[in-house]
Amino acid sequence: MSKKLAKFRSPAMPSLSKVPTSAKILLLDDDEVFLSLCKNYLRKSEGLNFDLIMVSSLKRARLALVMDSFDCVVVDYTLHDGNGIDLINELAEDVGDAMPGSIVLTGDNGGNAAIDAVKAGASDYLQKASMTKSSLCRSITNAIQKSQLRMMHLSRVKELETINDTLQRRNEEIQRFYHTVSHEVKTPLTAIQEFVSIVNDGLAGEVSDEQKTILAYALESCDQIKIQFNELLEMSRFETGKMHVSLEASKLHEVFNHCIVAATPSATAKNITLTLANKVDLPSVMMQSSRIIQVLSNLIGNAIKFTPDGGRVTVDAELVDAGDRVRLSVTDSGCGIPAEDCDHIFERLYQVTPGSDLENEGGMGLGLSIASQIIELHGGRIDVKSTLGEGSEFYFHLNTLRLHQLDDEAA
Repeated sequence: MSKKLAKFRSPAMPSLSKVPTSAKILLLDDDEVFLSLCKNYLRKSEGLNFDLIMVSSLKRARLALVMDSFDCVVVDYTLHDGNGIDLINELAEDVGDAMPGSIVLTGDNGGNAAIDAVKAGASDYLQKASMTKSSLCRSITNAIQKSQLRMMHLSRVKELETINDTLQRRNEEIQRFYHTVSHEVKTPLTAIQEFVSIVNDGLAGEVSDEQKTILAYALESCDQIKIQFNELLEMSRFETGKMHVSLEASKLHEVFNHCIVAATPSATAKNITLTLANKVDLPSVMMQSSRIIQVLSNLIGNAIKFTPDGGRVTVDAELVDAGDRVRLSVTDSGCGIPAEDCDHIFERLYQVTPGSDLENEGGMGLGLSIASQIIELHGGRIDVKSTLGEGSEFYFHLNTLRLHQLDDEAA
């Protein structure tokens, strides 16, 4: 049986119409009178053109299914050589997704037939005693439409699976590209940086002030390229779910000291006042210190970058939510961010056009996106408040050790 029905030819994928106007029907019943009645009903159907194949045994039905394809199969529940449900089950097993619509007929009260029809996945069930021309035509039409909808759904699912597989392969290729380029470029870049440093330090001979200025630009460019490669690798780890944080109870003052000391030279170069507003000892928070340093350093660096000479950048921290969380913020007196950009600045590769004539040193638009995802791994989110021409405030929250302990006790 399975070898024969495996040759079943499913119809070509149809475009869904409200009502099928033509269809090929296989009708299986061992009552010749009933077959004649059904033939009369379907032949005289207005607006419908049914190509009807009638058989009176399971053997002939199986042969018909091997030889041709059908839009709907109508079977009697009880036959002299078996059960019509058997044919539906065999057909479903052999043709799978190409299963046409199916209807089960019964001459008794239909209790068992209805249950078996549902179990077999039949589209409908009709009692012969109450069947009319309209009910038969309506049942066949609905069965065909259900089959078409199922086929369309399965087709779309397969398309989406194919697209998803393609995207996954391309994503993997991109990750491999990031790592390959990083490895291939970082090594010679480091060598270039070392050679330039040797020349800049005068170890290869006397260097004029003008040459030192040019070499300093070269070193800054090397640093910028390194930062951009590191950001690409960071983003690839986030996208593949390989980035994790190890939360430990840590003190914030160590994080602040690191960030302020690191950012002071660039602030001093622009005569920007960089201050830590709240120097009160704060409770321990749950964080991976190195990652929070990375976030704050990015926020402070951006604030200095987009604040004009003589401006202000303030780092602040305060207890909120009854002491359960700490709110950290970086506020500047810079150019501000246009309102239409505020909802997008944490998106990957998104870059804001400054709201003033400040020069944008250029970047890849990954820093804020990476910072945002780091804070999400800490159970929070970064937000921004900004007024064009006046400045911006970036802020996020971290859970205190106390709140973390309470959550563990509740769990």
